[in-house]
Amino acid sequence: MTEDALVWTVHLARRAPQRAAGAVAVVLAGALAAALGFRSSLAGILTLFLLLASISDYLLPVRYRLSRAGIEAAGLLLRRRMSWKDVRQVRRDPLGVKLSPLLRPSRLEAYRGIYLWFGENEPEVMAAIAHYRQEADKTGGGDQ
Repeated sequence: MTEDALVWTVHLARRAPQRAAGAVAVVLAGALAAALGFRSSLAGILTLFLLLASISDYLLPVRYRLSRAGIEAAGLLLRRRMSWKDVRQVRRDPLGVKLSPLLRPSRLEAYRGIYLWFGENEPEVMAAIAHYRQEADKTGGGDQ
């Protein structure tokens, strides 16, 4: 791998617009239920914000960057970073790959590590991961 970084963007809602519309409908229904149930527009607005934030990775584009410095996932409401020295486990599935700082899967898994959705570039992503992990092993961590 000769490039300095591999960068790509994934927009999951664009892949399945009907599901995105359904998700937004559920969020709006939840916000309306909160507003009516608590008789407070503030409760409805807060619920709307929290529910939208919880599915923002799905509704909005996420930009991924793999470089010597580490892994980065960035969206409107999301920013996650991890150095290669912290990656202890790589678990691939048909849709993406989870880079985890944990040695074994656990209940904390959902809150730790970074899941990289493949765009149309699965081979490039896997090659970059292998390259940067190997480089980090040689240099003792990968941080610049």
